[in-house]
Amino acid sequence: MKKPKVLHNFYKSDSWRAARELKIVTVNGLCERCGAIGIEVHHKDRLSIDNVYDASLSLNQDNLELLCRECHNKEHKRFSKEVRFDNDGNLVK
Repeated sequence: MKKPKVLHNFYKSDSWRAARELKIVTVNGLCERCGAIGIEVHHKDRLSIDNVYDASLSLNQDNLELLCRECHNKEHKRFSKEVRFDNDGNLVK
C-alpha cells in the first residue's frame, strides 16, 4: 500500500530526522524489545494524515520506540502466517 504524500513528506523532514536520531542515540542504538541492533524508529501511536503535524504525537520521544526490523515486522504483523479472525468470525487479512 502506498504511503500518503503528507506522511511521505513528514518522514523526509529535518524535524523527523532529528527526532529519529535523538531516539537512536538515547537508547544506544539497540532495539528496545530484544536488544538487537535497532534500525527502525516506530511510532507507538500510529501516524495518520490527520495527526502527522501534531508534534506532541509525531515527534514526541515518549511515542517513539527503536526496533530491529524483526520486531518492527512483528509489531505490524507483516509477513505473518498467523490466521486471524474478527469478532464475527471473518478472516482478517
